Amino acid sequence: MSTPPGSPAPPPHPDYRFSLANERTLLAWLRTGLALVAGGVAMTQFAPRLGFPGGGQAVSVALLVAGLVTALAGHRRYSRNERAIAADEPLPTSVAARWVTALVALLVVALLVLVVVDIVRG
Repeated sequence: MSTPPGSPAPPPHPDYRFSLANERTLLAWLRTGLALVAGGVAMTQFAPRLGFPGGGQAVSVALLVAGLVTALAGHRRYSRNERAIAADEPLPTSVAARWVTALVALLVVALLVLVVVDIVRG
C-alpha cells in the first residue's frame, strides 16, 4: 500500500528487538525485586531475633522495601526507555541501578553486623 502523493509518510516503527530487550531488562529488575521480597519473608521466619530482639523483623522490613523500590525503579526505567525507543531518541540516563546497588549493599552490611552480633552473643 503506497502513500498518496503529498501525504507525509508514516513514521517508521522502531525495531522490535529494542523493545523486547527493554522488556527482558524489566523482567530482570522484577526478578531482583521478588528475590529481595522473598529474602524479607525468609528473615521473619528463620531469623526473627537476629542480633537483638526484632533484628530479623527490621531487616525483613528493609528487604521488603528494597524489593518494592527495585520493582518500581525497574518499571520507571522501562517506561522511559520505551518512550525514547518509540521516539527514536537516545536512551535516558538512569541512576536507579546505582541507588538500588547502594541500598542492597547497605542491607548486606546491616545483616552482616547483625549476624556478627548474634554469633558473639552466642
